[in-house]
Amino acid sequence: MSTSKKSGLDKAFESLLHADDAQVLRALATVDQQGDARAIMPLLHALARSTDHKVQQRITDMLYQIKVKDAVPELMKALEEPALRPVRRTILATFWNAGLDVRDQVEQLVSVAVEGDAEECFECLTVLEHNEFLNDKGVLAGIKRLKAAIAGNTDEYKGAMLGTLLVELQARVGKE
Repeated sequence: MSTSKKSGLDKAFESLLHADDAQVLRALATVDQQGDARAIMPLLHALARSTDHKVQQRITDMLYQIKVKDAVPELMKALEEPALRPVRRTILATFWNAGLDVRDQVEQLVSVAVEGDAEECFECLTVLEHNEFLNDKGVLAGIKRLKAAIAGNTDEYKGAMLGTLLVELQARVGKE
């Protein structure tokens, strides 16, 4: 990547956090054309910060179509960042909408399902249900974590989703 392209993209990343929504939208056009996996965190921070519906929708649309190398590790890192907690459901939905391969992230996604709220649990269930191939080691660890979480769960709705996720993972390794 050329230096001028990098500096242009870096300037666009900075502009994503600008108070002027028109400037943010212009920066989004640049990121959309030139962006790579480095764009994911700035996009998510801009999404978490923005109150403008057009900006939020544009960022969400971009994320849901992301097909760049190293997108999965960046999104997984974003799930752990406290500042991005308000957009965690969007991060999770990105995996499914963009058709990203999470076969090696099963254990981490189960942890998010267990620790998160009911909506986050639902997003994790959707992501894992629709991934054709999952890492058996992660599935087995996820099953163990889910069993413990279900035993201590008090939210009926979330408990039902955790149970559905448990059944899904057990079917993947042939354990009913």
